[in-house]
Amino acid sequence: MEAYRQYRRIEHSVQQQIRHTASPTPSELESNATLSNDDKSGNNSDDNKDDKKQIIVDFNEKDTANDPTQWTTRRKLWTTLQIWLLVFVAGWASASTSTSHKVAAKALHVSKVAESLGTAMYLFGVAFGAVLAGPMSETVGRLPTYLCAFFVYLIWLMASALAPNFGAQIVFRGLAGFFAASSMSIYGGSLADMFPDKGSRASVWPWFALSPLLGPVVSPVPSGWVTQYLGWRWVEWLNLIISGTVFVMALLFLPETSSNVILKVKAKLLVKNTGDKRYVARGDEDGDSIGAMLGDHLQRMAYFIFRELTTLLFGLYLTLLYVLVYGFLQGFDFLFTDTYRFNTGQNYSAFAAIAIGILLGLPYVLAVNKIVKSRNNGEQGQEEQRLIPALIPSVLLTISMFWIGWTDRADISDWSVLGACVLFGFAVMALFTTTYHYLIDAYGTAASSALCAATFMRYLASGGMVIATEPLYKAIHVEWTMTLLGCVAGLLTPVPWIFWWFGSKLREKSKYAVGGGDDSKDEKDDSKDEKDDN
Repeated sequence: MEAYRQYRRIEHSVQQQIRHTASPTPSELESNATLSNDDKSGNNSDDNKDDKKQIIVDFNEKDTANDPTQWTTRRKLWTTLQIWLLVFVAGWASASTSTSHKVAAKALHVSKVAESLGTAMYLFGVAFGAVLAGPMSETVGRLPTYLCAFFVYLIWLMASALAPNFGAQIVFRGLAGFFAASSMSIYGGSLADMFPDKGSRASVWPWFALSPLLGPVVSPVPSGWVTQYLGWRWVEWLNLIISGTVFVMALLFLPETSSNVILKVKAKLLVKNTGDKRYVARGDEDGDSIGAMLGDHLQRMAYFIFRELTTLLFGLYLTLLYVLVYGFLQGFDFLFTDTYRFNTGQNYSAFAAIAIGILLGLPYVLAVNKIVKSRNNGEQGQEEQRLIPALIPSVLLTISMFWIGWTDRADISDWSVLGACVLFGFAVMALFTTTYHYLIDAYGTAASSALCAATFMRYLASGGMVIATEPLYKAIHVEWTMTLLGCVAGLLTPVPWIFWWFGSKLREKSKYAVGGGDDSKDEKDDSKDEKDDN
């Protein structure tokens, strides 16, 4: 396993330092070790300084193989691909069972609306699991959080496939979503571990953004045909097979990417080999527990949801995008089955149109970012320039909603609605990629809490939308349902434009944003002490 080989490399690095030191002393063993602030100030007496001072362990010039920021491009991309697949299959499982609601409802003797709880509970599980996944990944590491949670997720997928009744099924689906949250919420931190500078992250992120978007959009296509010919339980077995394959690959080849965790291992090995207990990993000077980090994390999440205008508005935008995507899981029955008499396989194959739009959105985002960068003479420019690719798609999203709603008629070709779905996918890709990236750049070390707040909002709302979709379509029909959603999209259309124009001024008033500040000295001090959750 890659984790074992990684541990052996760290151990070898420590032993090599010891062997090349004639008279082992703390300063010689760790060339990059530095004293804590108290020791540097000279406040400790000679009698107790040896007991009180900490030796901060950091990477040195010979540690490139252990430092994730110094890994080769090939190794970074291989690691990124594995995380991409973990996110993709977790997103796949979130939407695949929606294709079998009608069949499963009949088999389990419940209504179709009740059966939609299976998908909704998965999304609710992701929302609440994301709250715990961030602090866990910072304390015990990204790799244990990915692998341990994903293994338990596989168990609940198998239980869902074997569920004897409706109650067991929705409980198992909720638990599967809770443990899938580790993959669906901390990937931003893993990317920041390997690509700390904005330039390299800007090159990688648009490609990676395909994963959380394509997973729930692609899975209905094969799952619809599986439901039609093999039954609803085989949809869950397909989820298990695909997810299990990716898990085995990650178990064998995925390394730890958190520098803090790697340095903790290095510090422990230095203590073990030298007997000097003063070695402490950089970033671990305070030794915060999971409970303490969770408390801080929850406080910041609440702040971002209720007091931070940027995350509130962009969180609503991301929520809208996911509400629309997951709303279509039920809505396509009304759009294509009721109107054009598609069978189950054909109906969910229409999701391929959204996937095509998402794929078309990728070169658009890359091209616009390249043009913006070239106009800045190779520099990244202000954070607000991340929003330029979202300006036109914010309008196109609203257009696509009205287009779908008012051309979904038997006397108009189904290709019209499919074309609108392509436009929808294009807009979703551009808006999701740029909004997410803007939050990462705008909030720097506090971005993890900001993104977690947005993740909680969007998955919680998406789960509710899955339940509400069928009653909504039945009550006001396709035209007015899509008109309602289009009006909501229209209300949010100005958000990227407003932040493109005034975002820098809003960041100046923020407690956590890059370049921000606060009138209260105490809040400034709190911001200064913020730890990097990415």
